Amino acid sequence: MEKVLLKGTYGFKNFIKSEIQTELVNWTNDNIDKFRINPNGYGRKNKFITSEDSIHPIVQEIKKRVIEVDGMNPSQVDFSHMDYIGVNIENAYIHKHIDHNKGDLTHVRWNLILGKPEDGGHSIYGKEINILEEKMIWKCIAGKVLHGSTPVIGKKPRITLSLGFFL
Repeated sequence: MEKVLLKGTYGFKNFIKSEIQTELVNWTNDNIDKFRINPNGYGRKNKFITSEDSIHPIVQEIKKRVIEVDGMNPSQVDFSHMDYIGVNIENAYIHKHIDHNKGDLTHVRWNLILGKPEDGGHSIYGKEINILEEKMIWKCIAGKVLHGSTPVIGKKPRITLSLGFFL
């Protein structure tokens, strides 16, 4: 794992092992029929991860690791905002937006890239574009910074595990 500075934020390369990435991508592909269509744009689907999902323990371990590497105090973290996997197919993109906060708590998301498209699907963060890699995780202050993504180019989808926190 290597910490990297991105435009306006930071992340970690090789945050997960290839075996974990493969397991999460395979689970996504096997369960894509259970994903809901995201009404905020063409070609987007997502699924919230619940305790009934076989990958739930893996996701919880990744979330614990994020808390450790980011130096969060677990007793001050509100976990009520759920984690999900999002899939964007060719020509799909995430519209620029700011997420809702919860009272005095700021909505923060850590996004783990499980599948990178042939081209496009780059992160828009503020006025900057960050080109991410598979197995890279990055911090998004979703409740304060305008964010989205560029359109996916090619047949390989953009697959992201998004972990939610209120801090």
